[in-house]
Amino acid sequence: MVKRRELFNTQNPDDLAAIHELLFNEEDVLENEDNGDESDTDAEDIVEERQEDSDSEQEGDSSEEDECCTDVCFGKDKITKWSKKKPNTRVKRASQNVLMHLPGVIGEARNASSPLECWKCIMSEEIINMIVNYTNIFIESIRIRFQRDRDAKPTDVAEFKAFIGLLYLAGVLRSNRQSLEELWGEDGCGVERFRLVMNLKRFKFLVRCTRFDDISTRESRKAQDKLAAVRDIFQLFVDNCQKSYSVGENVTIDEKLEGFRGRCSFRQYIPSKPNKYGVKIYALVDAKMFYTYNLEIYAGKQPEGPYKMSNSPKDVVLRLSQPIFGTGRNITCDNWFTSFELLQFLKEKKLSLLGTIRKNKPQLPPEFINTKYRPINSNSFGFTKNCTLVSYIPKKGKNVLLISSMHNDNEVDEESGKPEIILEYNRLKSGVDVVDKLCATYNVARNVRRWPMVIFFALINIAGINSQIIYYANNNLNIYKTNARRSYLKSLSMELCRDQLLRRSMLSVGMPIDLQIKLKQFRPAQEQEDQQALCHNGQRKRCTKCREMKKVRYSKYICKKCCSEVFCLEHACMVCENCFKKNVEQGEIDSE
Repeated sequence: MVKRRELFNTQNPDDLAAIHELLFNEEDVLENEDNGDESDTDAEDIVEERQEDSDSEQEGDSSEEDECCTDVCFGKDKITKWSKKKPNTRVKRASQNVLMHLPGVIGEARNASSPLECWKCIMSEEIINMIVNYTNIFIESIRIRFQRDRDAKPTDVAEFKAFIGLLYLAGVLRSNRQSLEELWGEDGCGVERFRLVMNLKRFKFLVRCTRFDDISTRESRKAQDKLAAVRDIFQLFVDNCQKSYSVGENVTIDEKLEGFRGRCSFRQYIPSKPNKYGVKIYALVDAKMFYTYNLEIYAGKQPEGPYKMSNSPKDVVLRLSQPIFGTGRNITCDNWFTSFELLQFLKEKKLSLLGTIRKNKPQLPPEFINTKYRPINSNSFGFTKNCTLVSYIPKKGKNVLLISSMHNDNEVDEESGKPEIILEYNRLKSGVDVVDKLCATYNVARNVRRWPMVIFFALINIAGINSQIIYYANNNLNIYKTNARRSYLKSLSMELCRDQLLRRSMLSVGMPIDLQIKLKQFRPAQEQEDQQALCHNGQRKRCTKCREMKKVRYSKYICKKCCSEVFCLEHACMVCENCFKKNVEQGEIDSE
């Protein structure tokens, strides 16, 4: 006991090392990096700017420090001990590097085969029904403002799915920011599918009225939660993502910025992002398949209540990675999230950490930060019981610092001269960025003034990516095929609109003639055959061409090729028997 007291009163480095062993190699607590927002209402238009940069390359410290020539060095805190010798690698694999669950599609999603079935695994019927219900509550509250009831009629599941299908179609055509009048144009420059599914006025009405919570109780819930407008459907969406897929051995944690310049109390300004202004969303993504597994919206400083939580980088990572605790996954993140305290905590949860780290951490040795006497492309390695530290000089005055609890060696790639840890980080770091790029390629977001719609558009984008991964996995298809995502989204859009098209084809009276003709192809096959049989049996029907000319003339003749056009003798094109036989032989006309 006397010897232990003497150790704590000494300043000798060797005795400090002994103190470190007595304390079981415990490390200092990470400095608080809470990035909370002081705003509390959406009525205030507050923009928060994140000052810290997360670049991998940092300015090197050129201060003159005595180089340590021994095999052991200490961090700036004089406690953390680093060894320069490579540890013994012929040992049992660490528990945080043992994968406990195989990746792939899980649960009921394994039974999904069509694009729509896979999409429903993410955007379930429960979510759609909730949105339809809340939207109808809002429509009922504003119905008095309309003179005609049909201008504010309630929506239903089939129509709202068609609404989402048109959003996907606009994204596929890269027309999400294009004027709606141009998309619904009748001058030959518009897209016919939009006019077939619903009219322009109805689409605008749905964009305006879509709601994700009960508007009558929002104020009471908003007193405890800034995200009350989207909380329910957002949590259901995240739960569906986790129930349908098991991520691979490597995941990435980073932030997305959904572009938005309207009024929002937690709107962010990040100059390094393409949109610069918007709503920030933290994401955990599979680093190989780019499946989004977990999401969290940054809402700043929440009011007192059950939704108030810390926004420090460590706590954000722990909340995002909580569903994969104990599974042996590796988490890759940038230096805004990485810390020694986080690494130690994840190790206890059987997870490993790989990421760049800022040079201001007290656990780092000064000689790893000082770059004055180090040549370009030089490497320095440090080892502790829990992690590996590497410092790499890519060019003069720049220093790349990484820590990893997944690696315990000092291997260097012979071709590039870079440490294997850095090459591994470069391979795994861009999971969230790739998802962001995929969302931007066929983005469904439109210009709106309400931030809940921005969150909804983001979920629709992610649902398109996640459902495609499930679809290609269940059908053993190559997801990396050229234009694979474009083809998938077009098929998904068509399936979402099918029920609405069928209903419109049955109730096409009063629509323009060209739409009625196009909508006939979506009628059930049996009904089309019945209509054709009526004409062949001699029942007279109104001539299509005369109808366009506002004439009333009935005929029993029907086109042999399309079997849908009824025409009178005035609008018939006569063909001789020989030419008719040639057309039959070529398969252009059915001989019957």
